[in-house]
Amino acid sequence: MKMFSAHDTISDSFPMPVLTMGNFDGVHYGHQAIFRRIKQRAEEVNGTSIVLTFDPHPQKVLHPEKELHLINRLEEKIAIIQRIGIDVVICMTFSKEFAAQEPEMFVRKTLVETLHVKEVYVGHDSRFGKDQQGASESLTQWGKRYGFIVRIVEPIMLHGEIVSSTKIRRFIREGKVDNAAEFLNRPYTLDGRVVSGAQRGALLLGCPTANIEVLHEVIPCNGVYICQVVWKDHVYQAVVNIGTSPTFRGQKRTVEAHLLDFDGNLYGENIQARFLKRIRGEIAFQHMQALAAKISEDLSTAKAFFQKSGL
Repeated sequence: MKMFSAHDTISDSFPMPVLTMGNFDGVHYGHQAIFRRIKQRAEEVNGTSIVLTFDPHPQKVLHPEKELHLINRLEEKIAIIQRIGIDVVICMTFSKEFAAQEPEMFVRKTLVETLHVKEVYVGHDSRFGKDQQGASESLTQWGKRYGFIVRIVEPIMLHGEIVSSTKIRRFIREGKVDNAAEFLNRPYTLDGRVVSGAQRGALLLGCPTANIEVLHEVIPCNGVYICQVVWKDHVYQAVVNIGTSPTFRGQKRTVEAHLLDFDGNLYGENIQARFLKRIRGEIAFQHMQALAAKISEDLSTAKAFFQKSGL
């Protein structure tokens, strides 16, 4: 896969470009359906599948007061798109100056004069350009004017709901990580470096944990989760706690993973937690014995889950 950023000069000539454009936060089930369509179409015409995306997310530039939290970091989004098998990803810098561009000018300069697109796939509610004046209907008219085909993709439905990044963010924040996984078509993940923590798990409870320093913007709500932890291409069964350790009157929110049947040192290592299911919410216990008993119960629940699921 070729990757172009805003600082690159796109001098490559792509044969028969078949393109889709958007933010694609989460790279969810609906996005993947569009990517598969442009990939298949590009193969049919011996062309090039192209994904055009933007960074920062337009809402962060145009409406910073709304504090949009993204499901994926940019590099994570690009990696997922790459795994799908897209030929080219172009990431354009989104700024207020860029947003002020008339939509037809964007079409002419970027899609036609720079990329020479032959087909463009967009969602039915696609908006772009100054004041989001550009829409799928107007894009269809410009396609006729400039010589490319526009194909409108209808929304993807799951369980009677439109698959959307907004719904997935809500699922994650509510701890409904299994619902999020369905809409994402993969488990939601957090990754980061293991840093030193209070070490209460190992010293007081006999349950050592890896304290993950995460950089993600969307974190599941406080509670205990069944997860898989990936470290150096190895996948481990795990239980992850997110919260403030109310039993110890903690205040800092942490993400701590206990790997089942693992005896090693992860400090300083980069690991990834895949969230599979929420066991329970966070509880403030009266004494450590009650906490230890609950942790033992959580571990048993996780082991039963893995045994039943075969993961």
